[in-house]
Amino acid sequence: GTPSRMAAGRHTATISPDLIQQLFQLNYEDDERERAGAQADGAGHDSPAGGGGANNRSGSAKKLNIKEEAIVASAEVVRMFVAELVQRAAEGAKEDGEDTVDGTHLERVLPQFLLDFAS
Repeated sequence: GTPSRMAAGRHTATISPDLIQQLFQLNYEDDERERAGAQADGAGHDSPAGGGGANNRSGSAKKLNIKEEAIVASAEVVRMFVAELVQRAAEGAKEDGEDTVDGTHLERVLPQFLLDFAS
């Protein structure tokens, strides 16, 4: 994919759908390992038939199937989320008389941003 695109003469970054697919897959595998670990803890010392469980890091985990349109839509949501967060942090830096956004600017706007995003 193209790392960026021009929209109405403005440079707009994009988020790779492949990256989103990988993040979904990693999260899915982590959840599967946690569930397998919880099942093994609840079952005593014996592991469930079939094995694998929490120690299965060989890459043989089940592939998470997600439709391409869902991945593309998720990539756009992440892009919009990050763009808004960076915009708010940049405004904070400007208010502080600074040219560079740093972690403190992000930390300052993040709580309100998350509240706005959740509502």
